Amino acid sequence: MSEFDLLASQWEDAYRAYTAAEDANRYAGAVDPEKVARLAVSCREVASVWRNLAALPKTDWWAKAAALHAADMFEHHAAATETRTLGWQEGR
Repeated sequence: MSEFDLLASQWEDAYRAYTAAEDANRYAGAVDPEKVARLAVSCREVASVWRNLAALPKTDWWAKAAALHAADMFEHHAAATETRTLGWQEGR
């Protein structure tokens, strides 16, 4: 299995975990810290695989840019989810 194929498989697994966490969080009550934590972790896992795909030597420049942008968006989603949860927990 090539490095790309391995990373593609890791991305699929990470994205499935993210989708499951997103769905579970969507139907959670106002605050469910465990579900929110799983969502943030799964976002960061997807971001990590995007960065690893971008780092492959044979990845074209435009694909690197797209993968890095996707990674940034998943990192932002994780941070925003955590920030929103902190606000709920502090009564904001």
